[in-house]
Parts: sequence; C-alpha cells; structure tokens
Amino acid sequence: MSLSKTLEKNIACFVMSGRVVLQNRCNLVVLMQHIALLLILLISVVNTNAQQANKEVYKCTPCGSDCDKAEYSAEGKCKHCNMKLVPASTIHFEEIAPSTICSYIASHPDAILLDVRTNGEYEGTANPNYGTLKGAINIPIQELSQRLSELDKYKDKEILVYCSHSHRSPQAAYLLTQNGFIKVVNMAGGMSVVQDTTCKK
Repeated sequence: MSLSKTLEKNIACFVMSGRVVLQNRCNLVVLMQHIALLLILLISVVNTNAQQANKEVYKCTPCGSDCDKAEYSAEGKCKHCNMKLVPASTIHFEEIAPSTICSYIASHPDAILLDVRTNGEYEGTANPNYGTLKGAINIPIQELSQRLSELDKYKDKEILVYCSHSHRSPQAAYLLTQNGFIKVVNMAGGMSVVQDTTCKK
C-alpha cells in the first residue's frame, strides 16, 4: 500500500476513533495510538518530499548536441559526448536563434560579441568561410579559460557568444557563467546558418 493511501486510511480511522471516544468516552488509548501513527506517517511524508526536492539533477556540460537535454542522477561523464556532467542548476545562459541575430544585435548595441572559433575561422582564411560578426572579439575556446581576464571589464555587460555550428559556443557560454559573467547569450546554430549579412563583416 502506498504511503498516501496508508495516510488516508489512518486519517479516516483517526476521525472514526475520535467519534467513538466522544460518544462513548472510552478507548482513549486507541485514539492516542492512531495520533502517534498519524504523526509518524506525516513526518515520513515530509522527509520523503524533502529528499526528492534536494536530489540534484545533472546534465552534460553544454555542447550543442541532443545530449544536452539528457538528465542524470549522479556526477560522471556524458555517455554520448564524454563531457563532464554538471549540476543542471548551474546551466543558466540564454539562447538566440540565428535568424534573428542581426536584429538582436541592432537592438542590443552594447552587447559584447565573442567569437570562440579559431583565428583562421574568425579571419575568414579557413575553409569553409562562414564570415564573422562586425565588431566581434576573437578568443578561441581552447584559450578561453586562460584568457578570461581579458573579458573581466565586460562582466556586467551582455556577452553574445558564437562559433560555426554552436558546439563550442555553449561550452564557452557555460564557462563564462561559472566565472561571474551575469548576462550570457549563446547563438544557436552558429555562423554556418546565419543568412542575414547585414551584421556580418
């Protein structure tokens, strides 16, 4: 029998016993036993709910793949991409669609644009060449953790992160949020799917 059904049964029994006691002025011991059992069950329900509420959910370190949506009950590594599993509560950057990137930039002129691709991709010498966004800063994802101090002056500003296919940029966005950057936005899809050229260099 489930805990809730047991609880309902004992509440009903408690009420019935109470009526008997009031009517017959007897069986006080039985009533007290029901009260004690009811209290034990209530404490058990509260403890169970508290344990469920405190149970941490883990997710793959954001990598832009479908495995980002999978949830795990313990630390470890993602079985799909081998990235470290992190508490889901620590993943809190936003995402923007590539189809709206140019209009978004126009309406957020103070946003810092961070290109985390290689220097060759940023400069347009790599093949394929997807272009880059006007005014962007280039710090490759492989160097970002060592070069975070270069971005310290932007901690209170919005930072829009992007790469070619939105596999590297989610990792960068997560890294930034874990290091005190309060407003981080990742461009989903990456430069490979940006059709609007008005904000491209």
